[in-house]
Amino acid sequence: MSAHQILKKLILTEDSYNLVQEQSTFCFEVPRESNKIEVKRAVENAFSVKVTSVNTVVTPSKKKTIRGQFGRKTAVRGFKKAFVRVRDEDVSKIPLI
Repeated sequence: MSAHQILKKLILTEDSYNLVQEQSTFCFEVPRESNKIEVKRAVENAFSVKVTSVNTVVTPSKKKTIRGQFGRKTAVRGFKKAFVRVRDEDVSKIPLI
């Protein structure tokens, strides 16, 4: 997969922005089937930065009540996030907007 297929979008929330400021860590939404090595290569190729570490987490799907029955709705499936730490001098190479 290409870098643009692996890096779906940059997640910008208040917490993720604090991670960028304090720890040089960016949060990306990635496909569930991608692994840490693919994410690392995609970030390094897309932004010309040196990645020091990659952590991934799969968020659970949301539980919904449908017609009085409590269960998981397939349309609100969870997604995978990758927390990518880069060198301090490379933080400015990744655009936040």
